[in-house]
Amino acid sequence: MIDREGRVIFGSLLAFVVIVSGSMVVERQTGVALRDRPLLAFVLFAGIAVALPQLYLALAEPGPRSRSRLRFAAVTTAVFAVAFADDASGTRYLLIAAIGTGSILGLLCYEALEGYRAVSDEISFDLRDR
Repeated sequence: MIDREGRVIFGSLLAFVVIVSGSMVVERQTGVALRDRPLLAFVLFAGIAVALPQLYLALAEPGPRSRSRLRFAAVTTAVFAVAFADDASGTRYLLIAAIGTGSILGLLCYEALEGYRAVSDEISFDLRDR
């Protein structure tokens, strides 16, 4: 029996395969290819196949593993942004780069906030404990 994590990741990869297969059919019928649209390809690959299941599992299963899932989603989004931005130009390049940069900046803000919360829980300014 497959656990919840396996079902979510398998489901997202299955959705990705169905979308890519559908895009191949559309390409043969109309001549419009997914590789000609790097922003859409980036959102489909980095978003649906990688980041979306990790973010869902991080929200559904709170705990220490949720931080590592958020880190994984942010770093892989940034890595795929670098890879897909190479094929893009103009506004699409800026959008892909902004998404990748935003994921890293969001991760840094999240880690700073979590670090602050961890330290503030340890420090007490209550003078009655003396």
